[in-house]
Amino acid sequence: MTQIPGIQRKLTAILAADAANFSGRMQSDEVGTVQALRRSRDIFETRIAMRGGRIANTAGDGLIAEFPSVVDAVAAAVSIQRELEAGDGLLPFRIGLHLGDIIIDGDDILGDGVNLAARLQDMAREGGILATQQVIDQAKGRLDAEFRHLGSAQPKGFAEGMPIYAIVADGVAAPSTIEDLAPRMIAPEQTLEQAQTFVAVSKYEKLRSRNRLFVGGFAALDLVTLNGFGWCLWPISAFVGLQALSWFRLPISERKRVGFWRTKT
Repeated sequence: MTQIPGIQRKLTAILAADAANFSGRMQSDEVGTVQALRRSRDIFETRIAMRGGRIANTAGDGLIAEFPSVVDAVAAAVSIQRELEAGDGLLPFRIGLHLGDIIIDGDDILGDGVNLAARLQDMAREGGILATQQVIDQAKGRLDAEFRHLGSAQPKGFAEGMPIYAIVADGVAAPSTIEDLAPRMIAPEQTLEQAQTFVAVSKYEKLRSRNRLFVGGFAALDLVTLNGFGWCLWPISAFVGLQALSWFRLPISERKRVGFWRTKT
């Protein structure tokens, strides 16, 4: 394959950010919104530089940055959201993070890795951060933050579903389930069976999260009421039985991937 002159590839941590409801804010107060955007961008520039990253692309109210370290990318994203949330006269942003292969074209970065980070940013909550499995694999246990598996989703423009994680930290908005995100998209080329499997897995992951709460709650109530340990086994068995029935209805490949009681990462 011939390498195009001036274009290089590399693996890097990608941060995509975009101001929430920017168009609506501009309609109500153009001058104030532009001033708030400038102040907010100053925070991005400072925090990204402090963590060894650089801003590669800017367009309107959004930006793309790259970092040599996934840990630094996550730390920068958390510190940015905390500062934006605590400050006055700043804009709320959504952030997406991915570790992937990119194309370097001058000062710009391009490619599917950049597109995926941008799609995650589109799906994130205002003031929140979403990340891919690749980011979690590198950053888990290395930061003062948690990584909440939301389930599987298919970002717009991508042919397959993938695990989506929310970064949970003080000052960062985090959804509880995949249903709290922006709508996903089933690609036209997917078969009906694939689409049905995607929906079934999402429902199962939501059921599993709910059952973990119920089981813990019943066990705690049993101990607190001191009515004799064991009565909680009946409702717990019912919940686990219904979950098992739902799990066995999934294709074998999906059972192995999502796990029965805990997510496999």
